[in-house]
Amino acid sequence: MRTKILSFLLALVFVLAACAPAATPTVAPKPTAAPAANFPTGKFIKEGETDYGLAFNPDGTFYVFKGDNIFVHATYKVEGNTFTETSNDGGCKTNVSFTYTFDGTKLIFNYVGNPEDDKDCTGRHADFNGVSYTLAKESAEPAATLPEIKVDAADYSYTAPETVTAGWTRVILTNTGTEPHHVQFLRLNDGVTVQQFEEALKQGEGPALALTQQVGGVGAVHPGGTASAVINLTAGEYVILCFIPSPSDGMAHLAKGMIKSLKVEAGAASASEPQADLSVNLKDFTFDMPDSLPAGKVTIQITNDGPEPHEFNILKLEEGKTAADVMAFLSGETGGPPPFAPVGGANGIDAGVTEYAELDLAPGTYVAICNIPSPKAEGHPHFTLGMIKEFTVK
Repeated sequence: MRTKILSFLLALVFVLAACAPAATPTVAPKPTAAPAANFPTGKFIKEGETDYGLAFNPDGTFYVFKGDNIFVHATYKVEGNTFTETSNDGGCKTNVSFTYTFDGTKLIFNYVGNPEDDKDCTGRHADFNGVSYTLAKESAEPAATLPEIKVDAADYSYTAPETVTAGWTRVILTNTGTEPHHVQFLRLNDGVTVQQFEEALKQGEGPALALTQQVGGVGAVHPGGTASAVINLTAGEYVILCFIPSPSDGMAHLAKGMIKSLKVEAGAASASEPQADLSVNLKDFTFDMPDSLPAGKVTIQITNDGPEPHEFNILKLEEGKTAADVMAFLSGETGGPPPFAPVGGANGIDAGVTEYAELDLAPGTYVAICNIPSPKAEGHPHFTLGMIKEFTVK
């Protein structure tokens, strides 16, 4: 079975312009009726520019900007595919109309009538005469919120949903017990039942895991702690379980009842992968990661370059302790209280699988560790083969 602690570290821009830049007005034009529902709003950047464009508001007002400076306030209305500037404070004639097209990415205006009729208003002529705009990033639709699974880990049981929807999902683990706990997600191979998995588990961890795919989870957290990870769940039958042994008798928590079935149902994916602050690759038997990380919240993309399964457990060391002290404690060479506190990370994943560890790191010294046993090394855990790395958080 695995050792005492498991798991770790884990716009469309369019710019419609009125006329040539003028001094910022003291009173903006009054808004007209709100624009048509199919006309996009937000800040738009002019083609070929980086900080110049137009900002359209839902109340029928817009303005010309360059960086943080505003040059012209104006109002507009939209009927069908026709945009009409109805007022401005820049001195150009108004009720000038343009047809527009918007494909979800690009917004383009073209004069209704002869463009030469508006050439005296040089700013508007230059900004509307067949010019393309893209929605600024700050105006883009926010990414879909990741669905969440909340898992309460007690001594020795889980409280968790019975059914969830497939896709990228944030797993939030809260330890309400008195011992460290983690949550490992295992997808049963097609055709394998929970009963068959439990029967195989009686023969040992190896036979049981051969019936599954390791898709990640949240690394071990100390009593009272909370940590999270983001994993990709495909439709199928799962079990969640805790491999950590109790210090009093060495019995794995799963053998004491810390195992629960879970069904993942197919559904429309609503969220993309999270944006990572850095990437860590897991290999046989090393962590490819920096020697130092910044303090605070960090999202780490964890990828198993295998070929064996690996995990990314994070342990915060007690003052003055080192990775050697962790090795000695986990190997049974020293006794007493552990020289570390488990603070989360990413649990076991098969080769080629990616998950994300979400951590909130206080300054100090840490280790990344993999406790998964190696079948090629007579079941010795990976940290005894070199898969432990000390790093600092500043």
